[in-house]
Amino acid sequence: MTERCSSFTDEPLPGTATTETGWLCIENESGWGRDPFSGGTFAPEVGAAIERFADQRALRVLLIHRPGRAGGTGPMRVFVADSVPGRSSLRMFTVTDYAEIPRLPVDDPAAGDPADPIALVCTNGKRDVCCAVLGRPIAAELAARYPEPVVWECSHTGGHRFAPVVIVLPTGYTYGRMSSAEAGEALDAARAGVVSTSGLRGRSSIPPAEQAAEVAVRELLGPVGPDVLRTASDGAPPAAFHDVTVEHEDGRAWAVTVTAEDLPPRMMSCGKKPSAARAWRISSVHADGN
Repeated sequence: MTERCSSFTDEPLPGTATTETGWLCIENESGWGRDPFSGGTFAPEVGAAIERFADQRALRVLLIHRPGRAGGTGPMRVFVADSVPGRSSLRMFTVTDYAEIPRLPVDDPAAGDPADPIALVCTNGKRDVCCAVLGRPIAAELAARYPEPVVWECSHTGGHRFAPVVIVLPTGYTYGRMSSAEAGEALDAARAGVVSTSGLRGRSSIPPAEQAAEVAVRELLGPVGPDVLRTASDGAPPAAFHDVTVEHEDGRAWAVTVTAEDLPPRMMSCGKKPSAARAWRISSVHADGN
């Protein structure tokens, strides 16, 4: 059997979410390249304009399509998500031509249609076969449970060695090594206003050590809302350890020590040579006594 990058399962999930504060998800039913701006999805001048538009607003661009790529005509949906704690939001726009995207009034918080949480399942086989082989069945099973536009296949999100990968928007909570049941649990929780911790890699809008610390506290608390916790830490990568404070909106707080641990080299992507990996381990969690 060919060894795949997702065969390595000794790497802890918490602390591995791609760090992004916002997302621009563009419906596209055609074949994708390795990234949104390759593969001929956009005319060169349109792609360049969309890339500038997204960069100016710190939005990660993803291509999305309905599971199974059923094909479609007419307007394309565009989701804009803010994943920063305390201001998370998800809005949907429609366009008939991709050239309209750089003119969307996304800077107006009242523009667009408010949208309920959505799940993105990475299935970009042009970037890594694990995402396609493991992600597509999860997307199909999840989509069968929800009317559109709730579940989407998406282009490369980062961390295909954790496939199947699911991102819940608007919060940016990212999951890995998911079963269809766990993916459904994550989406159900988000639509109920809480966060599931099964397979949780972290929240995209905070740094890796803080992601790991927040997951540890969430596992202590059980299901609570996405924005009831705030994190802060000393130092910055590549520090070997971080003292992270996790504060609850009710006044409780936890001091969490997160230590970086070097792991044996592994493939970060299928077909690549093994390279160094770093895990985030929780050394201690102490409540402040409030």
